Amino acid sequence: MDKPTFSKAELEQKDIHELLKLLSDIKRLQKARTLKYKDIRIIFQSEEGYMYEIKGTKQTYFLRIDRKNRALIHNCEDWIRRGMRENKLCKHFDRIFQEIYEKEAKAILIDLLLNSWVFLDSDNYLKTR
Repeated sequence: MDKPTFSKAELEQKDIHELLKLLSDIKRLQKARTLKYKDIRIIFQSEEGYMYEIKGTKQTYFLRIDRKNRALIHNCEDWIRRGMRENKLCKHFDRIFQEIYEKEAKAILIDLLLNSWVFLDSDNYLKTR
């Protein structure tokens, strides 16, 4: 996916949902709304990033936002099949960005749009550590 070209000032005028639309698609954003808050567990959060556990219908997924290394790490099928290749967020990331404090979420989404981030699956990420 080619990232839309916006200035930082233009992006700062957008709300979370407008920013997510630039990094995802309508279908995924609609699916994100179906994920229940009770199925999301914060494993850790710090200045360097976040890690979540998300209980899915098929399995439990792990999702990490690594701000320090500018990496998004996850293990769902959509992420591995399409998200990483297309640099698009899956429904799990869409949901998490709606749960993080708005100021933080906005800063991360703007950074994603302006800078180079890597999109990794959990297994490959663990091999590099």
